[in-house]
Amino acid sequence: MIKALILYAQFFTRLPIPVEINNPGDQFKNNMQFFSIFGVLLGLLEGALFFVWAQIFPLWFAWVLFWIGDGLITGGFHLDALADTADALFSSRKVEKMRAIMKDSRLGTMGSLALVYFYLIVIGAGIAIINRQPNVLAITKLAIICVMITKSGISLLFFHMHYAGKSGGLASIWEGIKTWRLLVNQVIALLLIGWLLGLSGIVSYAAVIIVSVGYRHFFYKLFGGLTGDTVGCYAELSQAIFLLVYVGLQLKCQGLFG
Repeated sequence: MIKALILYAQFFTRLPIPVEINNPGDQFKNNMQFFSIFGVLLGLLEGALFFVWAQIFPLWFAWVLFWIGDGLITGGFHLDALADTADALFSSRKVEKMRAIMKDSRLGTMGSLALVYFYLIVIGAGIAIINRQPNVLAITKLAIICVMITKSGISLLFFHMHYAGKSGGLASIWEGIKTWRLLVNQVIALLLIGWLLGLSGIVSYAAVIIVSVGYRHFFYKLFGGLTGDTVGCYAELSQAIFLLVYVGLQLKCQGLFG
């Protein structure tokens, strides 16, 4: 497990970890049951930074710094996928041209808008909660889970996954993962969410699961499978979906019982 966690950190972050891991492809697949654990460990790191910032700055600004820090720590790994997928989908082109657009390193108009919309949602949602519940510990817990969601969210797509690109592509490493590993990973995610955020968190994650089914179906119909960009894109969409539902539930409950 330790080797897999190190490998995940090397792959998904910019953290300098000078440890060589043999057979990385096998390590990725054979330790998928620990993927949410890696996500929560990364969340603890970023949550700790948020907690420190919250001691210095207003809570809303610490939340903004949290998202900036997340982008720096991860190197915008999934943000790039979100932008590429948006550029392709809203290009009004044929499938092959969409794939070419995804591979293009240049950022287009729709990709730029997708990034702006994403940050408006996740930052705005957090500030909405902070305005009603200015509790540093509660928001820190939310920050931890938001980071974990990127990993538990994309792993929902790995069930019997088919890679739509050419053989040997980056996302092909997620093919052939055993179902029990994915189930254990999701159970761990649900337990962590329930422990830190309660029933509202579990319901919010249920929305992420439901949307993943439609998301998967859409791209299987369009591309015949998933690509690295479409997988990475759902990591960011998972966070936005989770926060929208969670904030809605929190504000609704406070309106009813506050």
